[in-house]
Amino acid sequence: MPTSDAAPPTVRRAVGGKAIAAATVGNLLEIYDFISYGMFAVPISTAFFPAGNDTVALLLTFVTFGMGFLARPLGALVIGSYADRHGRKGAFSVTILMMAVGTAVIAFCPTYARIGLAAPVLVTLGRILQGFSAGAEVGGAVAILIENAPPQRRGFFAALQQLSQGSAVLATGIVGVALTTLFTQAEIMAGAWRIVFMVGLLIAPLGVYIRLRLDETPAFLEERRHGPARPTVRILAGHLYPVFIGILVMILWTVATYISNYFTTYSVREIHLSLSQSYLGQISYGIVMLVVCPLAGRLTDAIGRSRCLLLGAVGIGVVAYPAFRFLIDHPGLGSLCLAQSAIAVFLALYASTASTVLGELFPTAVRATGVSLSYSAGVTIFGGFTPAVITALLAYSGNKMAIAYYLIGAAVVSAIPIVLAGRQGTRAVA
Repeated sequence: MPTSDAAPPTVRRAVGGKAIAAATVGNLLEIYDFISYGMFAVPISTAFFPAGNDTVALLLTFVTFGMGFLARPLGALVIGSYADRHGRKGAFSVTILMMAVGTAVIAFCPTYARIGLAAPVLVTLGRILQGFSAGAEVGGAVAILIENAPPQRRGFFAALQQLSQGSAVLATGIVGVALTTLFTQAEIMAGAWRIVFMVGLLIAPLGVYIRLRLDETPAFLEERRHGPARPTVRILAGHLYPVFIGILVMILWTVATYISNYFTTYSVREIHLSLSQSYLGQISYGIVMLVVCPLAGRLTDAIGRSRCLLLGAVGIGVVAYPAFRFLIDHPGLGSLCLAQSAIAVFLALYASTASTVLGELFPTAVRATGVSLSYSAGVTIFGGFTPAVITALLAYSGNKMAIAYYLIGAAVVSAIPIVLAGRQGTRAVA
């Protein structure tokens, strides 16, 4: 395997303010728009799907949610390949604009009561456009952060990607609390929920402005000096094994992430808390991410990737059962915040480390494509339909602990990629 960074030490530099802003603020806004759909699934289900059976409507909502993930691998290949051939800057701007268009479709689409089946069709198209855009977002962010970071601090700076995702959840929770304060639950169900997506449309001017001011990374500029690259072909021909490892690493990351986002639906439908309480739970999750992710990044630089991945996986597996058991037995805002925070601590450790691992699996010439493809395929296979699977399991079994068992299973399976990723990463990165 070639080394991760073609650029010699003399052209490497610490991450500058523009690089951090482009990778984290843009990623925050993209993730905000993407996850808002899942966090506001209950009112969305009543707006765009036939009334009569709440469970069926919610399942259809989460299936549509999952459709956005099917477009992610294609977006990863197309936009990720562009980023590796022509630069991170242009690809970043494209993802921002595409996400804004997909978000606008959801924000302004008429309801099922007004246009019938055209409503869920349009919303699905909006989700697909969001998914195509998001497919390359994380790969680009990881590439920007790792390629600007000193080698001994890659873990810390790559962890900022996960911090931005946690910040997106925090921002969505804050907007949710604001909506539930300003509007009644009936008004939110009737259409006030659209405001969260209108806020998300800020992604277009702010994100494009930030990313147009971004400089290309020294590692990419050095790589381009060796001639034009064909990253898609090289990924398929010579990097299938690291892509496979990256997908395995994503299992726990994506399952735990979308279970955490599912807490809003779970707390309303299964625990019978209010919408405002469910969003306060998301705020607690986001705060934990803000605190733990930078610490996790420093820890992975100090003790190594495999140990941090293992600690995060074991932690999630251990706390999942008591966290959900306590929430079910003692329903309330305090229990919700405690359960989400307990899982968030170990998810922050695992996901922050996984960001670094994905970036270090691939050399500069194919990093954006490789990370985007691994991340998108893993999220599509294991994460995108997690809310639909959990909704079906809860409805079929009648057991509110089914969500905990699903999370524990993902934590157990994660042991395999932890071992493989540690070995591959050691060979791939100097």
